[in-house]
Amino acid sequence: MEGAVNSPEAVEALAFYKELYECCTPPGYTDAYMEQSLDAYKSGQVAMAMNWFAFFPGLYADPNTGGDTIGFFVNPPQNVEASTLGGQGISVVSYSDKQDAALEYIKWFAQPEVQAKWWELGGYSAHNSVLQDPGFVDSAPFAADFLLAMDSVQDFWQEPAYAELLLAMQKRLHDYIVADIGTAQEALDLLIEDWTETFEDEGKL
Repeated sequence: MEGAVNSPEAVEALAFYKELYECCTPPGYTDAYMEQSLDAYKSGQVAMAMNWFAFFPGLYADPNTGGDTIGFFVNPPQNVEASTLGGQGISVVSYSDKQDAALEYIKWFAQPEVQAKWWELGGYSAHNSVLQDPGFVDSAPFAADFLLAMDSVQDFWQEPAYAELLLAMQKRLHDYIVADIGTAQEALDLLIEDWTETFEDEGKL
């Protein structure tokens, strides 16, 4: 973690994020999340907002902010071009007494025709048969950008203790960005201390 989580590039990025927060966040949005971000955009409080692709069909269909008045793009790169997928991967719980049924569902859901229908209904498929279909790029106004994002996905919460890791990150970033405590460097240094403690408790360090 040392030298990566608190690298000069990471510190610069966090400081820039704080600048964006201070200049461009609507009043009262200190704890905004997905729904509030959508509300700010749809109410005209902001001209641009970042959110998951899952919300784009609804934004595009909105009679006031959709259609030709909206555009989509992936996160612009700085040092690394990357997007996060969002959500959690589908899995079968090891102690479930319904593992067979769960596996049957996954087998059904992974079928190419089901995945194609899932995309058509507004869901998001990572199935190659869907993404590599010649008509996919033109199937939605944000489809081409979804392909770009999927090509550079870097998800990272693949740890059993992800919730504790995430809470620590939220606290350290909130303290610096919203509460104006300390510096970007200090926030990331403290985050490494938090994560080190978690990984030690998990027996990873």
